[in-house]
Amino acid sequence: MKVVPEGDKSMLYGGRFTGTVELEMLHATPTDDEPDTALVHFKDGAVSFWHLHPGGQQLFVVSGEARVGTEADGEVRLATGTLVVCPPNERHWHGAAPGNDTTLLAVTWGTTHWETLAPE
Repeated sequence: MKVVPEGDKSMLYGGRFTGTVELEMLHATPTDDEPDTALVHFKDGAVSFWHLHPGGQQLFVVSGEARVGTEADGEVRLATGTLVVCPPNERHWHGAAPGNDTTLLAVTWGTTHWETLAPE
């Protein structure tokens, strides 16, 4: 058993997000066979760039109002307590709704493949 009272917090840079985003890594795994788990804190409307995960991703809205988008579904608003299941290799983005902060619990399988495009 591993008990994680608080994750390692670090600011994310590198052009993968719009606005301010803080990552709190709760459990990083050494291989892509197991999922990484993190709390991601998005400030006032900040969102990720388009990306995908080879093994998929699950996002749980811990607090605030979030949003997620795909080409097929467009932008979808998410209330606290909502779970989103992204299948393997689904191109998507996610973050906070405009004027809101949100925290997402992200469970991710595989190395994220980032694009250099922000959602419009």
